[in-house]
Amino acid sequence: MAPIVLMTIVALAAGTLPSAGSSRRALVIGLGVQLDKSWSKINGDNDVEPVALMLRAVGFTDIRRLSNERATKAAIVNALNTLIAQAEKGDVVYIHFSGHGQLMTDVNGDEDDGYDESWIPYDAYRKPCPADRGEKHLCDDELAGYMSRLRDKVGSNGTIAVVVDACHSGDSTRDAGAVADSSLVIRGVYDTFDIAVPARKARAAKAPERWITLSACKDYQLNQEYQGHGKLTHILTSDRDGYRGKSDTEILRLIDEAMQSRRYKGRLAQSPMLTGATGNVLSIIFGK
Repeated sequence: MAPIVLMTIVALAAGTLPSAGSSRRALVIGLGVQLDKSWSKINGDNDVEPVALMLRAVGFTDIRRLSNERATKAAIVNALNTLIAQAEKGDVVYIHFSGHGQLMTDVNGDEDDGYDESWIPYDAYRKPCPADRGEKHLCDDELAGYMSRLRDKVGSNGTIAVVVDACHSGDSTRDAGAVADSSLVIRGVYDTFDIAVPARKARAAKAPERWITLSACKDYQLNQEYQGHGKLTHILTSDRDGYRGKSDTEILRLIDEAMQSRRYKGRLAQSPMLTGATGNVLSIIFGK
């Protein structure tokens, strides 16, 4: 992945419509507290039920939830492996993560800036320590591995959607005073999780990106909450009916219009962005 400040990501396969007999499966993860109390208090756990309600309304029947203490690294990995094991050709699979995000040292050398993006499970620490030397973070390379296995299971006619409502700053020298106001709730941190790695002779090749990415903000911006929920999550769950039959780029335009409206516009600049192989794949999720 590029070093996007995310983070809100939607990752989908740009395939054809799923078959009529396909199943709709979902995993919804939300964290508002962490084992390591140096993480700031956020409200990612508040996103779980609205997302589950949205998914039920568009035909998802197999919806699994992990919140707070139940959303450890091991539990998330186990849930992903269960999804992969149960997935069948043509299935529609939606994975949602609301919580903290952080940049961490790129161990395999496939990132231009030297940092991977990562989800922060309940038991991940903000700084390296004996309890977490990086193995409790869920980095983008790991996630890509799970998504690739899932893609193989659902096939070219299946749909995979991953929404990540988290953030971090790609530039730790940015004006930290801009978020000193306690009325702002930001999902992420400026500091990076730095791990010592041996010198490399050559950079590793990136895995092919078989999804599109919808981010809540650009790489120099932060992701702000709105009324105790992730801003993008709130927009998606409130406006989903308006996405039916529309292209991905049109949906991005609608989301951006909402973010810049008086209702959602925060004190910090925030603009969603869309990358990857765009088409009409988002409407598969919201069009049932």
